[in-house]
Amino acid sequence: MAAVDVKAEQIGSLYRQSAPVFLTNPVNALIVTATFWSSTASQTFLTGWTAAMAIAVAARLEVRRRYWRAAPAPTEADVWGKLAVAGTTVTGALWGLGGFVLLGRSGTLSNLLVTFVIGGMCAAAAGTLSCHLPAYFGFVVPALLPLALRALFLGDGVYQAMAAMIVVYGWGLFFVANVTHRSLRDAFRLRFENEGLLRALTGAREHLEETNRTLEQRVAERGETLRRQSEALRDAQRLEAVGRLAGGVAHDFNNLLTVLLANLSVLLADERRDEPLRAMLLDMRDAAQRGADLVRQLLVFSRRQRAAPRILDVNQRVSAMHRLLARLIGENLELKLDLHEDPLLVRADPSQVEQVVINLVTNARDAMPGGGTVTIETGSVDESGTDDGLPAGSYVVLSVRDTGEGMDSETRARVFDPFFTTKEVGKGTGLGLATVYGIIDQSGGHIRVDSMPQQGSCFRVYLPRVAAVSASDSEPKTAFAHDVPPATVLLVEDEVAVRSVTQRMLKAAGHQVLVAESGEQALALAELHSGSIDLLVTDVVMAKIGGPELAQRLVAVRPELKVLFISGYTQNQVPAGAGNPGIDFLHKPFTYEALKEKVSALLSPAGLLGSAPPPIARRQSAGPKFAK
Repeated sequence: MAAVDVKAEQIGSLYRQSAPVFLTNPVNALIVTATFWSSTASQTFLTGWTAAMAIAVAARLEVRRRYWRAAPAPTEADVWGKLAVAGTTVTGALWGLGGFVLLGRSGTLSNLLVTFVIGGMCAAAAGTLSCHLPAYFGFVVPALLPLALRALFLGDGVYQAMAAMIVVYGWGLFFVANVTHRSLRDAFRLRFENEGLLRALTGAREHLEETNRTLEQRVAERGETLRRQSEALRDAQRLEAVGRLAGGVAHDFNNLLTVLLANLSVLLADERRDEPLRAMLLDMRDAAQRGADLVRQLLVFSRRQRAAPRILDVNQRVSAMHRLLARLIGENLELKLDLHEDPLLVRADPSQVEQVVINLVTNARDAMPGGGTVTIETGSVDESGTDDGLPAGSYVVLSVRDTGEGMDSETRARVFDPFFTTKEVGKGTGLGLATVYGIIDQSGGHIRVDSMPQQGSCFRVYLPRVAAVSASDSEPKTAFAHDVPPATVLLVEDEVAVRSVTQRMLKAAGHQVLVAESGEQALALAELHSGSIDLLVTDVVMAKIGGPELAQRLVAVRPELKVLFISGYTQNQVPAGAGNPGIDFLHKPFTYEALKEKVSALLSPAGLLGSAPPPIARRQSAGPKFAK
């Protein structure tokens, strides 16, 4: 191959140096400047010298960028070689200037530093610039020569020895650079002497071998990706179907359960009831509450249940539940806690986290009818994004492990399906693990299960870890019921039974109640009422004028009016003003005690910064009942 190609390759090697190699010059210049800044050296000189070094390196980087952009032919290499030599010469001269001015201006350590830095830069040049000797000499000679002259002019014996050592050092570097230059030149020449056909055949063979090695892996990866996408699609379809079902029945079921629970709470409040009748009433209340729990679990799984997330420590939550969990699993099972020594903070709804733990422990208990051990373990893990599809990030891991019967692959594949259960009829709804899945998914986490028949099961919950607690995430203040004077309450509810029982409960609490069955009727009633109205209790979603719009219009003319929203459905948008003082929310179904506490808190002199209502629409058009 012609010598011009070898020379072009040598010059090209100069431009193949990475940007950090160039940047060592201004970085080291900054170090030297910082060292001499407080000494007798001129700060003006140091500033100008460092700036000049940065400008020179920036110019060299720009030339390097243009070289790669131009991709010059071998015949054009000389021009770029001269530009490279000019750049190295200017940089070396700046180092020589700095050494000449700074040497002898400060203490011994500072003098040693500047000598060491310049000598080190020259030694590095023997490796990075030896591919093109003019560039190497352009840097080393103007860098070392002024330093040696300065040491010689200082006159001291030590400095004269230093000058001699610098000369010897530079001479030695020349031989090192020359040997390196010859080796590189011979290597380039040998490379160019290879035949082009042989290079092509070798490359093709290596490419084919690599393709054969990775083909099976790529096929497996694509198959796994397709499997995950299919599972995600099935999960989405299942969630959508369950969500529509839950959304359709939640409002009407909660209205019915409100009537039941409210009346039962009033009946149970009468201490004159005899014990057999009270026991029957308690059974009825428990059955109604289980119905409410079923509706709530459906909403959680379908991601239509309102969550109130805040930052909490998983360790503290699990520790606080120890006694409850011990009673839950019974005396024939052993409960072990293996909690991480450091706080593990996540952002989630505390009640939902507790529900996850209870459901997983209950599932573990039912898998060990003959006894065994339930172990709850917490920890943290940093994922790279390659482990079973788990996105990259830092996670808190909550594990619940049992020594029970375990599951086969078919059961594992369906374990989170709603209404799927392996328990006997009447002993399970099939919503426990489905609810866990919905809560974890709603909280931005993931859940994995490992299980083999007769080898127990381990459920691992991954929740995104947070670093600190902000003021907005602190524990909310608990509102306690207060004894308040009788007030005038405007009740607006379009369901006859709910309206009736709510009216009775408000009267039982000592309040005067104005009743309306629609937003329009409530506006008319408020306009005709000459006295004050202290509290508006309104359903959220009603035909024509919904609760948020009604509240907005009434507060505009009665600024002191407090508002309590009630609703059994939580899918719509948050109304304007939610969370302001004097506004609160009560989810259906509710009891007499819950309603009394909310009303008392709102009417108390201190007022209440109400909990944010669930997502609700500001206005809904008339439609079928289940759409509410």
